[in-house]
This record gives sequence, structure tokens and C-alpha cells, in this order.
Amino acid sequence: MELVVLGASAAYPGPGKACSGYLLREGNTNILIDCGPGVLSNLLRWIDPASLNSLIITHLHTDHFLDIYPLRYYLQYEKRVATPLLVITPSGGKEHFLRLIAKERQDLFMEVFQFRHFVAMEEIKIGTLHIRPFLVPHFKETYALNIEGKKRVVFSSDCGFECKPIISEAAGDVDLLVCEATLQAKDDLLEKGHLTAEQAGKIAAEAGAKRLLLTHIWSSLDPRVSKKQAENYFPGEVIIAEENRKYLI
Repeated sequence: MELVVLGASAAYPGPGKACSGYLLREGNTNILIDCGPGVLSNLLRWIDPASLNSLIITHLHTDHFLDIYPLRYYLQYEKRVATPLLVITPSGGKEHFLRLIAKERQDLFMEVFQFRHFVAMEEIKIGTLHIRPFLVPHFKETYALNIEGKKRVVFSSDCGFECKPIISEAAGDVDLLVCEATLQAKDDLLEKGHLTAEQAGKIAAEAGAKRLLLTHIWSSLDPRVSKKQAENYFPGEVIIAEENRKYLI
């Protein structure tokens, strides 16, 4: 199992970067997790998006889904795909995406994608991977993901520190915890609903995770500071998510 970080910026992409997007691969199974601004361009460096088995959108904030629109054009006009791509979203995802499309063009959009909604804790099998979504506290309906294949990875998605017992339990002894670390200690940049790097370290330590990958860091912050703050609480390896880098799980 391997993870390619396609975008790791919070809210807006920094210069030459992209917002949330991760390609998870095992054998012939390719899953795209989130598809924020800039993600499609990076995805094209790694695989033909027509070979994706599924696109998973963890929640309906624009930094996690906007590139579904250019992805539609690639699949529809460049590749002329015959089978719609499975898109798994929180409730109301399809309707949310269709709002930006003229009514007379919505049928074309639906030729490319087939939508399915998460059901909390209900397992989804895609190729060789088993995915169990679970709700975490954020501003909108948001799902973290526990994904198991030959290895196991947990994605925190975006969440406030109230998620600590939820993520810690799900990520118990996990091979890799991919955890948002939008903020740094004593940072009042945003309203509550996101984690600091210290909090990410505490969650990983409580879970007994083997490795911690910090992501969704606010672009103007120094990620080296985030890494050091997480290491104050987590004794294992702390990694800063770097775009267009592959991590073996």
C-alpha cells in the first residue's frame, strides 16, 4: 500500500501547491481521497485519472472538492469514459455539486459520476481495500476514514480536538495516521474546528500509531515548527506531508 500526497494546503493553496488530495494505491486499486484546487494537475503526474476506482470526498468544503469540476471535463472529453466514476460523499453531495452547473448541462455531469453517500461505520469495499467511515466534529458533516488492505491507514479529515477519543480509538496501532495540523500552538488564526500540531501529536500518541503524517497545514506557517510541536507529544516518526511525494505504508 502506498500514499501519494497530491495536495496538503489548508483552505487555499500556497504558491505552486494544492489543497487536500491523496492518492491511495494497492495493487490495481486506485482511490482518490479529496480533490481540492490543484489536485488534478498533480494527479496527472502519477496516473491516468480514468484508472481511478473511486473518488472519496470527506466533506463539502471547497478546499476538498473543487477539482471535481475539471476532473469531469478530463473524463468526459479527453478520455470519453464509458463507466461513471464512483464518488462517495456526505449526504447531499450530488446536489451540492450540481448547483454550480447549468440545469441543461447537469445530465452531462451525471454521465461521468455515480454518487453514493457515506453511512457512518458502514464498510465500503473498493478493490482490495476496506473503508470504514466515521463522523468527526467539524463545521459540516465530515467523515474520517479507516482504510485497511495489506496495511492500515487512518485519515482524520478536518476536525476539532473533540475528535481525540474518536480518532484515537479508530487509529489504535495504525500503520500510518494522516492527521490534519492546520494550526500551531496558541494560534488563533481560525475559529475552533481544526487541530494544532500539538493536538495531532497527542492523538497519535494516545492511539499508539506507528507513524504520523501531518497535513492540511496553513500555508503561511512554517511546517518545521509544526513537526517539532507534534514531536513534543508523539514518540514515533513525524512526517510533514510533501506534495508529489510517495509514502510506503
